[in-house]
Amino acid sequence: MPDYMRRWFPQAGLLSPAGLEFHSIAGASFRPANDDPLSPTSSATAPAGQRIHTAIIIGGGPAGTALLIAASKQKKLCELARAGLVMVEREAAIGGGRLGQYAITSDTTAATFLSAVKDNPYPELAALIDHPTARQIAHHDDTMGVPLAQVGPFLRECGQRLHRIVEDHGGDVLTGHEAIDARQRSDGLWCVRLRRVADGSERTLLSRSVVIATGGHQPLERLTHERFAGDQLMARAGNRLMQSDEVIELGGVERVRERLRDCRSPRIAVLGGSTSAMSAANLLLRATPALPLADNGITLLHRRPLRPFYPSVEAAHADGFTDFTHSDICPVSGFVYRLGGLRLESRELLLRMMGINGRQPDSRLHLYKMNNAHDPGALDILDQADLIITAFGYRPHALPLFCPLGSAIELAAQGPGRPAMVNRQCQVLDSTGQSIHNLFGIGLAAGFVPSGALGGEPSFSGQANGLWLWQNDVGMIIVDSLMRLSTSHLESNPLSHQHAIEAS
Repeated sequence: MPDYMRRWFPQAGLLSPAGLEFHSIAGASFRPANDDPLSPTSSATAPAGQRIHTAIIIGGGPAGTALLIAASKQKKLCELARAGLVMVEREAAIGGGRLGQYAITSDTTAATFLSAVKDNPYPELAALIDHPTARQIAHHDDTMGVPLAQVGPFLRECGQRLHRIVEDHGGDVLTGHEAIDARQRSDGLWCVRLRRVADGSERTLLSRSVVIATGGHQPLERLTHERFAGDQLMARAGNRLMQSDEVIELGGVERVRERLRDCRSPRIAVLGGSTSAMSAANLLLRATPALPLADNGITLLHRRPLRPFYPSVEAAHADGFTDFTHSDICPVSGFVYRLGGLRLESRELLLRMMGINGRQPDSRLHLYKMNNAHDPGALDILDQADLIITAFGYRPHALPLFCPLGSAIELAAQGPGRPAMVNRQCQVLDSTGQSIHNLFGIGLAAGFVPSGALGGEPSFSGQANGLWLWQNDVGMIIVDSLMRLSTSHLESNPLSHQHAIEAS
């Protein structure tokens, strides 16, 4: 682990690796609502006596399993499983998602990944600290992040142990299943339709709550309405567009190389100021064999100032960095740009480009800060680019939701712009900004913003994503809500839970 990070572990991993989606998709299937008798518009209900679960977590990737890690750290995982927990995952195993399919390193430290199991109260999880996949991650303790291809196997091992703990204590983990839709009944219960991937058979589960942890994606259609520097992006860029996910996945550099095969000295424009934008630029700068980039061969265009993270005001000053005010300092941790600052490799590249403390910039990269409105200079850069890479973040995978009368529930996250899916209690918001009863969300595209005891600089605007947050404070927000649901139900009807178990 770099020296500057040792002082503030374990809160290093505030951002998800490279600001990326983990792409564990429990699945939203967009079949018309009235094409079978179990559709949300049907009057059919779950059979009498069917077990009523406390929670159905849709998505078993890093964000979904982070809830289980959070519960395990507080010795509540067995209790949560006994309360009636179901996890639904399309793939054959939970834990890893698509994380191992990226060609970049994380902006989360090795120690942060390992904190999920280090000294965990559950012996089977704590033992993973000596597993070969954990030792492989530990080898990167003194480096700038961990290759994501090595993180996936470790998270899958964690998922395997979590799977066993949940099922051993009365919960269910339904791998090889996808969620079709969820309908809230008039009594407040959620009726969730699932499909087995192998044979297409369907089943319906009842639950007091649903947690959406289906990850995010970069839908191409969102670019059709995207304006950049005052002009329609797709109309201006045409077939020169790629999205950042295509670049930073395994094989992405070769796709770029193929797109530029006829360019002797290519010009590449990267649009965005996120970690994924900087990671894409960094990956191309470090390509082997090298791309034939001349000076300013890559231009990164960003609207907001790019900021580096520092563990303290003193560390920033010692490095010669002073471009911050009191509102940029987290009142809980003392970190400078705790949420908005770039970390690890992206941070180091930014510090080089800023020339901080004598660092030498890479002449092949140019940082261009745009005006908020029409920017002719930015448009000129787009026009001259041979390839344009958009890094505009991720949108949540939609799960069709229906109210008791059968009409669709529109979410705030489906509105124009990039609105958050959840509030600060991790409750999913509808299109009017109201929280939806007992519907929670977690993950990269959820749009959660820490506040209060969770910390963060007052100046921050945007969303914070990260494995450490999900496996700790954010995860526990949801776990505590689920446990309250279970407790309140048992207090109001102490015999119903046992009856439901016996009837299931």
